[in-house]
Amino acid sequence: MNRKNLALAGVVGGVIGLIVSFLLAIEYFGIGTENIANTACSALGGGDSCLKVAESSYSAIPGVPFLGNVPIALLGFGFYGLLTYSFFLVTKAKSNEEVSKFISLLFPVLVLGLLFDLILFGISVGIIGTICQLCFVTYIVTIALLGILYLLWKTEGKPKLEVPVALKEGITTLGLVYFFSFSLGFATSKMWVSKASSNTLATSRGMDSAEIQTKIAAYFQEPTLGINVTGSPFIGKKDAPITIVKYADYNCGHCLHTSHILHTVLSEYDGMVRVVYKNFPLDGTCNRLMQQPRPDASSCVAAIAAICADKQGKFEPMYRGLYDNLEKGVAHSGSSVVNLANSIGLNVNSLKACMGSKEAQNQLNAEIDEAEKLNIQSTPSLYINDRRIESGTPNPIFLKTLLEQIIQKM
Repeated sequence: MNRKNLALAGVVGGVIGLIVSFLLAIEYFGIGTENIANTACSALGGGDSCLKVAESSYSAIPGVPFLGNVPIALLGFGFYGLLTYSFFLVTKAKSNEEVSKFISLLFPVLVLGLLFDLILFGISVGIIGTICQLCFVTYIVTIALLGILYLLWKTEGKPKLEVPVALKEGITTLGLVYFFSFSLGFATSKMWVSKASSNTLATSRGMDSAEIQTKIAAYFQEPTLGINVTGSPFIGKKDAPITIVKYADYNCGHCLHTSHILHTVLSEYDGMVRVVYKNFPLDGTCNRLMQQPRPDASSCVAAIAAICADKQGKFEPMYRGLYDNLEKGVAHSGSSVVNLANSIGLNVNSLKACMGSKEAQNQLNAEIDEAEKLNIQSTPSLYINDRRIESGTPNPIFLKTLLEQIIQKM
């Protein structure tokens, strides 16, 4: 292949990388919704693998000033935008010397990109425990682009790579192109998800209207269970006619995203719904129903902290702070809880005393005992007006339709 054809192949590869990175950003911003990204992942045979990666604490850089959480996928969008632009310039190059400079510039960029991909692949397989099919496509694209660059180098007669000189001359342009590409990806992916109304309940994931009605009919056939909500923390109005009970673990990604859905429920059904929160830590350290303890008893620490924050009337900020920490990859520990307590205005000494008290442990044990009677096996487990719904992250459109039908029956 000649220089121009190889460079055009590089442009095509870069565009593919841009598209896939964009889809991955949509998957992150659109968690809990049916969108083009999870459809693409399923089409590639990945099922919910991309969602599982998006839900993990490794999927984003937390707390970036002015931007908030930034999905790793957008770093890839900037990367492939830079490569697409550079290969396009190669198609317009007038001399071998000009092409050699581009090769010298692109070589370290692609090698660093490949190393980053290998790290992400290791995290995906070794820690998250799945392979995101869309992510895997980007790894292949990076390898392919590195191969194209090698063939371009051979076609040009294997010129000596002047990497330091090329970087010195082109670093400013590289930075500007990367920043522009990243910014474009960030803005458009958030706008795309916003237009799809991901922050409302008017979306669903993999459930048609017939299935929704079947599940609603099954819900109304469920027996009432006599769940005790006396003394349990709740968000919403005390006399709301609909009570949702949530059993959860503060290290559970699905519980985290269920909290976002329930936050929307509380907003859209203000005065009609309250959510009662109970603990079911998936941690053998404090939960006799679990065999394996978590490292540093992190789920137990978080559960006790939430119980004790409620004693000071600060359950909601502690609840949200614990899940914010999970989303940011901050492990729950004595020190992280104290930092959180300080930030939300808790009396730290009282909190510490409560967390070490028999009273708090007894409350946690009582919630676990009740969970055993309810035969809870996983989190989140939700109960609406004392009736069970299917465990796991609730389908938003199912939840909205169910709530509306409950209201109609009142």
